[in-house]
Amino acid sequence: MTATSAHPPGDPSDDAAGRFASGLRALRHSAGSPTYRQMAARTGQSTNALSAAAQGGRLPPLEVALAYAEACDGDRAEWERRWRAARDELGTAPPPTRRPRWWAVAVIGAVTLGLAITGVLIVSPPQDKPPSPGHAKAARLFAPDDVFNRPHPHPHLAPDSAELVDDLLAPGKVQLYAGTAGFPVYRATSRTPTYRVTPREHLGSWGPDPFAGIRFPWDAAWKAPKREWTVVIAPDGRAMECWRIKVQAGRPSCEWGAVTDTRRASVVEKGQATGSGLSRLAGMVTRDDWKAGRIEHALSFGAPDNDGRHVFPAVASDGREQGRWHEGQFIWLDPAYDIDSDPTLKPYERMVAKALQDYGAFDVKNADRFGFMSEYGSKPPGDGDDTDVSLADIKFAKYLRVGTVPPAS
Repeated sequence: MTATSAHPPGDPSDDAAGRFASGLRALRHSAGSPTYRQMAARTGQSTNALSAAAQGGRLPPLEVALAYAEACDGDRAEWERRWRAARDELGTAPPPTRRPRWWAVAVIGAVTLGLAITGVLIVSPPQDKPPSPGHAKAARLFAPDDVFNRPHPHPHLAPDSAELVDDLLAPGKVQLYAGTAGFPVYRATSRTPTYRVTPREHLGSWGPDPFAGIRFPWDAAWKAPKREWTVVIAPDGRAMECWRIKVQAGRPSCEWGAVTDTRRASVVEKGQATGSGLSRLAGMVTRDDWKAGRIEHALSFGAPDNDGRHVFPAVASDGREQGRWHEGQFIWLDPAYDIDSDPTLKPYERMVAKALQDYGAFDVKNADRFGFMSEYGSKPPGDGDDTDVSLADIKFAKYLRVGTVPPAS
């Protein structure tokens, strides 16, 4: 049979799931055929899940399908539409005829037969509707009692809160840095090669080697995009935060960096990743947050006129201006703002607004303008852009408040 021959009647590739898988394979080919390891590193999905998504036979979970599409530079909204169309078709069409698996037929005995039936169900689960995003829950970085993971219902309002808000909003529109504007986060496994890394510059003048005694994981399949920061999370939870990474002959090097333990506090253990002494990961909106439909942690931002002072949770400041802002200051949206009733908010704006109302955000660094960071390659729901995403519809000027939070007692 040639490549252009039709599939025999009843072949699974003739149904909606098969056509959807074929589309995914074509998309991957058009993207230059990245390896599944590269796609897994970019999306956080497993290589097995991504590979299975393109095999056909059954429709992959929505989050896996969208991750596959994003890893191949596909349009998230378009592939979600395709997935839902395929799901609806599968819900009305009879299932394709399948020959029984030999091992299920050969099983003898009631107990063994029961196990075989269970195995079949695991292989082909029913195509139920995906859960509502509001019911999903994303894994959070850092300990549950970390300042970024706790609500702060009683912050101390600054006497000059209104003036601080005016300063923050003065540079113009508020941005969400997503897509290729974020910074990449790679998650290593026990099989990821590790290397001895020493900072290329600033050793001594900026402090001792932050990577001393630590092996830096790096997979040759990972890309090193031209971003200021790249973060690799080791299997033991330690995050290697690398400034201006370079990869030569498969070996990584950093101009400078920091090490943070994502199982514990958001303050860096060695080196420096932000002017405040907090991790770059603290407050970052992750892929899992967008998939879950809810951000269950505080955000982080930079202010354009930080002075040299700092307040909790910051442990340092690189501010040089004579402005009103101190690194570590806290912002939140007033509870009087009825976010659910605001019809102007896009889905991602609603998520950000709710996070600011429930958890707030901390000033962690200097920045040219007020904005929030999202993981590299992630795409907020309901937005067609892939880099700087506007938050213009959130009523910051009316409802944003500034103050501080005390350390946990």
